[in-house]
Amino acid sequence: MASTIYTRIYNNAPIAIQNLIISVYGIKLFLNRYRKVYKKEFEMLKNKDFSILENEQKEQLERLSAFVTFAKDNSPYYKESLRNYKSPTSLSELSKLPILEKESFRSRITDFYTIQEAEGLAAFTGGTTGKALKVLYTTEDFQKRMAYLDAFKHRLGINVFKVKKATFSGRELIPNGKNSRNVFWRNNWMYNQRLYSTFHLNNQSIPYYIQDLNSLKPGVINGFVSALNELAIYIIQNKIELSFKPQAIFTTSETLTDWHRTNIETAFSSKVYNQYASAEGAPFITECEKGKLHYNIDTGVIEVLESDYGKEMLVTSFTTHGTPLIRYRIGDLIEFEEGTCTCGLSHPLVKKIEGRNVEFLMASKGNKVSLIHLADVVKGMPNSIIKMQFIQSTLGQLEVKIVKDDILYSANHEKSILDKLTYRFGSEMDIELNYVKDIKKEASGKYLLIKNLIK
Repeated sequence: MASTIYTRIYNNAPIAIQNLIISVYGIKLFLNRYRKVYKKEFEMLKNKDFSILENEQKEQLERLSAFVTFAKDNSPYYKESLRNYKSPTSLSELSKLPILEKESFRSRITDFYTIQEAEGLAAFTGGTTGKALKVLYTTEDFQKRMAYLDAFKHRLGINVFKVKKATFSGRELIPNGKNSRNVFWRNNWMYNQRLYSTFHLNNQSIPYYIQDLNSLKPGVINGFVSALNELAIYIIQNKIELSFKPQAIFTTSETLTDWHRTNIETAFSSKVYNQYASAEGAPFITECEKGKLHYNIDTGVIEVLESDYGKEMLVTSFTTHGTPLIRYRIGDLIEFEEGTCTCGLSHPLVKKIEGRNVEFLMASKGNKVSLIHLADVVKGMPNSIIKMQFIQSTLGQLEVKIVKDDILYSANHEKSILDKLTYRFGSEMDIELNYVKDIKKEASGKYLLIKNLIK
């Protein structure tokens, strides 16, 4: 109820008040993320010597053993499923523990929790497979994850608190019918951040985005690969020279291909740094100053499972004590690379990560609606969506296949889905919700959230 009231107030407020509301909320987020645990962890990471692999591997094993023991002692699911297993004393022993599938996690998610929601922080993920999941973090773990990301950026010369930030993500910033002034962004003054709506990004609106970016002159740009690539292509095609040069660009949530990287780096005259994590809390994979991806073994364990789909990732993260996940089949593919890096970081090299490919459907006004925008549709659902698939055969129609949990799913959830889709595609789009028993995988064995069949 409170959330609905706040949303109504925000939607009917002038832009200046919306900026104030976002900034006040930003204070709450700031206090959750940057407290005592964050400061201690950040200082430790900032000064840590990562160059000796044996030390890193020893730390990884110690953290793994402690984490599995914690899960067995505190999570109802693992008290049951691991009752006949010992905590691993080597990485090879981890393979003796059972693999956790997404559906097992979704269907029994509350049995994984070790805390109440009021004790920690909730993170929602629709994921690229369309399963609606709600993960609880302890405040300590959440601060540690933020410290790790900020230490990664610190190694690249970025002071996250001082630099101006432009962020392109899936937040619903602009109320319908409230954008006559062509202002497609809002401010989080607390974090020195300008949030840009990716829902309204198209060839007609991009000049306004570029004009504002030139005015802001951000030192860092963060955001979806698809949104930054669309901006980059427009800048390149129209031979636009920007009046600023970011220190760095950090892409998130979608697969960064060489084509995307070339476009974005050419347009913004700045280096792109890739990173990988997940709302479920996967171990971090970050790109160093030499352009190499590193599997950060001090944040968790990534195992490779050979399957018909390729080299699948099984993840165990050390910062998920609120919702422990051990050997979780997250749905992404990974390929490691032999050798070491000259950056001074001894962590293993990653050649590529797949599974979050940038896919689009088309809104009624020609806007591209990306995979991440659609994955967000099931965010916040109380685990009532088992699977979802968006299929578009013509520009004016959208079919949505839904496999629902008959107990948890309600009419309010259907209304929420339709409202979110209308926001993304426009009121002119004919949207059909089709409830099915299952959604067939592709010939490759992969399940697609998006199927664009427009010829």
